[in-house]
Amino acid sequence: MKRKIFIGSSREGLNVAKKIKDAINEKCQDWLDCVLWNEGKVFCTNEGTLESLIKASRKYDYGILIASDDDITYKRRKFLRTSRDNVIFEIGLFLGSLGLKRAFLITHDKISLPSDFNGVTTIRYSIKNIDDKVDDIINELSKTKRSFCPKPVASAALAMGYYENFVYPALRKLSSNETSFELEICIPENLSKIEDQIDHYIKKTSSSKVFDERPTVYKYGNVPNKYWDIPTTLATLRKLIDLIIPSTEIGDNIEKDEWIEYELRNFEGTLRVLIKKQPIHTDKVSFKYI
Repeated sequence: MKRKIFIGSSREGLNVAKKIKDAINEKCQDWLDCVLWNEGKVFCTNEGTLESLIKASRKYDYGILIASDDDITYKRRKFLRTSRDNVIFEIGLFLGSLGLKRAFLITHDKISLPSDFNGVTTIRYSIKNIDDKVDDIINELSKTKRSFCPKPVASAALAMGYYENFVYPALRKLSSNETSFELEICIPENLSKIEDQIDHYIKKTSSSKVFDERPTVYKYGNVPNKYWDIPTTLATLRKLIDLIIPSTEIGDNIEKDEWIEYELRNFEGTLRVLIKKQPIHTDKVSFKYI
């Protein structure tokens, strides 16, 4: 399956967008497929423009936005050539979804960009050098030919799999044995060596394993009718985030820690939603961070 590129522009910049599309399709047809914004594949009937763009930023592998010299803006007592404001909005949307290596702003060499782009090297074109600049774009795309972008970390998908394969079957098993019980889902704030944390928690709480067949849960040794589990699937989150943000120093990584914290909240929130859909189980499940 070829990777797909969304190419956006103003109506005035459509000729440049078509030239870029044709060149990429010609030189990279073995692995890339370009879609222009006006081809009827992005903006759908009975769907808002913003909604369509958000969907595009999620389902396309790359985004290329053409900032052509369409408008004249009076800014700080100067008249400046600028692109259409929707193009600037859209590059921000794609950058946020795809990252710096897969979203590109191609700008006319005469336009003024927002100050956020100060110091940022962008691909600037003119009518005379557009062919050379298209080659620059293809070179940038080719750098990621053998790599992939895990856009969202799939904490919600992990939560759904954990619920379907463990939480729901475990609650049914416990319900068949007891009328009054509580299952505590223990979420480790530190996702490294989860198996070791389980062993430590078993000793700390004097717990014992319940059920010979999966799904198995642990029973607190000092609290009657109270059970617990630590989702080992969360180790996948840590491994994936480690791949995205590799460690360059020994010690804390604030960016990585904040991302993990966000994904854990998303994991817990998704589980709560799924559990609420089964009213008979809502009051039988609690959450605890360890």
